Amino acid sequence: MKYIYKSGIIVSLFLIILAITTICIRVDNQNHKTNIIGGSVKELAQIKETDEVLSRQTVSIMKEKRNNFNETYFRPSSLKSLNNNFIDFSTFSETFKDGTVPVKIMDTPVKTIVNYFSVLQQAANLTDEKTGGCGTVGFAKEPYPIAYRFLSENNKKSMPYNEYLDSFQGIGHINLIKVIPAITENPKEIKYFLELEILEGTNTGGTSFNYYFAEISLVNANNRYYIDSFVLTPEDFFCAPYHGWSHNAESYVEIVYGNWCGLIKKQYQPQQNDFTKEIVVDGVNGDKYMFKFAKLANGTDFLINTLIQKDGAWVPVNIDVNKCLEKMKKR
Repeated sequence: MKYIYKSGIIVSLFLIILAITTICIRVDNQNHKTNIIGGSVKELAQIKETDEVLSRQTVSIMKEKRNNFNETYFRPSSLKSLNNNFIDFSTFSETFKDGTVPVKIMDTPVKTIVNYFSVLQQAANLTDEKTGGCGTVGFAKEPYPIAYRFLSENNKKSMPYNEYLDSFQGIGHINLIKVIPAITENPKEIKYFLELEILEGTNTGGTSFNYYFAEISLVNANNRYYIDSFVLTPEDFFCAPYHGWSHNAESYVEIVYGNWCGLIKKQYQPQQNDFTKEIVVDGVNGDKYMFKFAKLANGTDFLINTLIQKDGAWVPVNIDVNKCLEKMKKR
């Protein structure tokens, strides 16, 4: 009897440990998602900053940016959302009344992007771990099957519908705030840079506003543009304000392509709007280069295109920064 009793205790302890381990793994998986809102998550690779001497022009620009320190780095975006096409349920229901997506809202790449995120804007998949709202939030889960129809067949194969739906767990609202075309080496490749504002539930009852930038690729099939791949990177609001030059376009270009690669003869003032910042330089080899950055909500300038001027047009060029560093070390 004693043996049976001890065996029972051991088995019970084993089952308790197994249950705790399972819960911990589940929590860890929730905290380290590989997919979110129908796309894969990619961590941002940080460049290793070195002490560098900067021009007066760049120092002045960086100083001006830091003079507005709190507004630049620690406030949410003031940009308007671009995905408001189905903001009321009657419009949503009428547009997709038979469960299909009309051709006219997918007949250009930008229409597909804006309408896809318009479908998802008020979709909600809050959970017990990430709660929010006072009853039903937005259109609940009704938009997800429609949104899934915007994916290419290849994309659907890599992400079945149940996995797609699970990637929205904890999400209550999505705002698309930037759509920027990316120039690719292959003219048939259709790629855009996006920035998203995502409202998520929490385990405290509050709502968190999180920002992601993303690359999205599309393919044309039967006169419709479908989403073929979608990769997101979360934005960190604590890195740029407390570190050096790599988060600022002017200093990044001057140091990486000037000091490290020895490419720059003259660097011009940036041309910018609410979405992008473009810096043109004269190269020591006689060529003109353009470095196009996206201006993120967290105050970071993120490089999205490196271009060279050929016959009056800007075309992509690959500049291997690692090779520049290797050569610099040998000087």
